Amino acid sequence: MKFVKTDLNWLVIFVSALIFFSLGCRNALHHSIDFVPAYTGARCMLHGCNPYDTSQLEQQYFQAGGRADELPGWDHEIPLYPPSTLLALSPLALIPFSMARLLWFLLNGFLFVSAAGLILSLCPRSHRWLATALVSLILASSGILLELGQPSIYAISLLIIGIYLFFRDRLLPFAALLLACSLAVKPQIGGLIALYLFVRGIHRRYAAAALAGALVLLVSAGLILKMRPSSANWTTDMSANISSTIESGFNGPRPENMQAICNTNLQAITAAFFADTWKFNDAAYAIFLILAAIFIVVVLRAKASPEVNMLSIGAMAALTLTPVYHRFYDTRMLIITVPAIAIVYQQRRLLGALIGALTVLAIISVQSRMQAFLLLHAMWQSILHNKFLFIVLLRQQNLELPILCCLYVFAIYSIRFPNAPAKATASPAH
Repeated sequence: MKFVKTDLNWLVIFVSALIFFSLGCRNALHHSIDFVPAYTGARCMLHGCNPYDTSQLEQQYFQAGGRADELPGWDHEIPLYPPSTLLALSPLALIPFSMARLLWFLLNGFLFVSAAGLILSLCPRSHRWLATALVSLILASSGILLELGQPSIYAISLLIIGIYLFFRDRLLPFAALLLACSLAVKPQIGGLIALYLFVRGIHRRYAAAALAGALVLLVSAGLILKMRPSSANWTTDMSANISSTIESGFNGPRPENMQAICNTNLQAITAAFFADTWKFNDAAYAIFLILAAIFIVVVLRAKASPEVNMLSIGAMAALTLTPVYHRFYDTRMLIITVPAIAIVYQQRRLLGALIGALTVLAIISVQSRMQAFLLLHAMWQSILHNKFLFIVLLRQQNLELPILCCLYVFAIYSIRFPNAPAKATASPAH
């Protein structure tokens, strides 16, 4: 039996999918620690308790059949999900925890593999092997999302599938529904991209429906919590949880917090220069706004084309990881940038190779391995006191994301693509 080149591409994706599932199932069926606060919070949404009170979450966990030896520490798993996340996931809260965890694992696994396949189909055929290598690498290394039961994989998968349908002009009401669900679960994942679809007029009516749907879920869930005595002060409780995790908690961005190595947002860099929380947050937001303004100016000056749309998605995928809290696993959303990498590589080999290399480095997170090495060799404190070495060695992932955004903006500005037809939203591979 002979395999054609296309068959070999999909064989590589299939093997990567097997690796993805095998690595993801190691602890997913026993712990799924990031799923616990989302699941128990959704149960609180259904049963009238406060989803931002860990004692009530723990009670819901045991009532759903959860085991004490699989309960995560609430100091690490602080409930921070917006009410829309809990409402969107509430159907899972109707079934016992062990069954819900298994269903969550299977659902997210197949959604992400499907999203990876759709991304590959959006890539230019002339560089399909480059795209296959990148998609396979990201897919094979994403088992951590399944292992943790992290809702990010659900939001990323729905975002990608929705974007694919938007660009292919297919099943647009369904695409809007998927995009709305993605935004409801994790608005910081796809919010900028959804706004781009609306502003650029890529099926604007359906993009508006997706944005409105996510907003309706958020407002409805907030009102449900507000009307119940036990959760009437949910905004105060949620704000307190967020403040605690930023100031002194497990997720704080300050250099002395070794767990901050897992944060990808700009605060992990600016906190090295400013001790005050307001100052390092303001500095991070200022950098984000400057990059966003440059992106907007360049995109508005560029002629509309499918290629420009793809490169814009690439820029926003990198940019969206910088202003607010994100963990290292959220960089898997960069799988949506693979078509943009292939497009740039097709036009400018060196620039495309640079973007591809930085994307791979942003995925594999060299900085966490560097930190382990420095701690092992008692070099941690000396690096902490040298801001330049600290950022280059221990915050390179945080630095790569704004650089990637800038490189995509430069590509949009410098590469001349053919004009789009009057109604062209499909990808260049179509």
